[in-house]
Amino acid sequence: MARIANPFRLGPLALALVLAGGAARAADPAAKNAPSREVSVPDVPGDDIFGFTSPTDLGKPGDRMFVNENDFRLGKRVGAYGALNSKYEFSYTINEDWWIAASPFLAVNRIRDVAILPNRNAFEFDGFSTEIAHKLLTRSETNPFAVTATIEPRWGRIDPESGFRSQNFGFAAKLFVDRVVVPEQLFWAANLIWSPQWADDPLTPGNRLINSSILASTALSWQFSPGWFLGAEARYFAQYARIAPDKLMGQSLFVGPTLLWKINDRVAVNVTWQPQLWGRASATPGLGLDLDNFERSVGRLKLAVQF
Repeated sequence: MARIANPFRLGPLALALVLAGGAARAADPAAKNAPSREVSVPDVPGDDIFGFTSPTDLGKPGDRMFVNENDFRLGKRVGAYGALNSKYEFSYTINEDWWIAASPFLAVNRIRDVAILPNRNAFEFDGFSTEIAHKLLTRSETNPFAVTATIEPRWGRIDPESGFRSQNFGFAAKLFVDRVVVPEQLFWAANLIWSPQWADDPLTPGNRLINSSILASTALSWQFSPGWFLGAEARYFAQYARIAPDKLMGQSLFVGPTLLWKINDRVAVNVTWQPQLWGRASATPGLGLDLDNFERSVGRLKLAVQF
C-alpha cells in the first residue's frame, strides 16, 4: 500500500490544498451519497460436499429442491446384515434465513443368522418427517463462521435395526457450523445432533422403548476440479437407554472418504462410505467394536435436483 505523506510537512500551500479538497468533498452531496465498497465474503458451497455432515447453506429465496437420500448400514458380528433407509425430500427456501422440507421414507432390510435378531427380508413404507431450518449466524468480513439450526420431527413404522413393524415417534435437533478454510478450495463443517425416540418394541409386543442418541461429526472437503469435491469425514455416535444422556448403551466412531459431483447448476450426486474404526458396547465392553448397537460400516448415496 502506498504511504500518504504527512500534509504538515508539505508546506503551507500544500496544506491549504489538502484542507480545501476535504472541505469540497464534505460539501459535495454526491460524495456523501456514494455507495460504500462492497466486500465479497468467501462462502461454503451449498451442496452436500461433506458426506453425511450438512453445510449451513439454505439456498436462495424461492429455491425448490428434490433429494433422494439413501443411507445404508452393513454388517453385524455374525451372519448377514443389511439395511437401507431411503428418504425422498421436497424442500423450499422461504427466505435467506428460513427453509422447510417434507419427506416420506422407505426401508429395506436383509437379515440372516444374526444373533438376537430374527431373519428378515422386507421392503416397506417407513413413515414421514417434516423439517424446518433457521440461519442463526451469517458469515461476514469479520466472522468466518456460519451457523444453522434445524428440527426434524419424524413418525416411523419400521424398527431400523430389526426391520419389523414398530410405531415410533421422535425428532432430531440439529446444529450445523461451517467455514471457508481456503477460498474456493478447502471447506470445513461440523454437526451436532440429538435424537430422542419413543417406540414399540418390535420383538416384545406391549413393551415400550425409550432411547436417545447423540451424533457429533466433522468433515473437510477439497474442490480439486470445477464441480468435484473430495473430502474426509469423522462421525461419533453415542446411544442411550433414556432420553437424557445418562445411561450409555454404546458408542462408535466412523471415518471415511466423501465425494460430490456437481453435474450442473441444478444436479449433484454425493457418495460416502465409512467403516466403524472404534466402538464400545456396555453389554460387551471387552470387544473392539460396538456391533450390538451399530454396524460394521455405513454409507450414503444422495441425489439432489433443484427445480
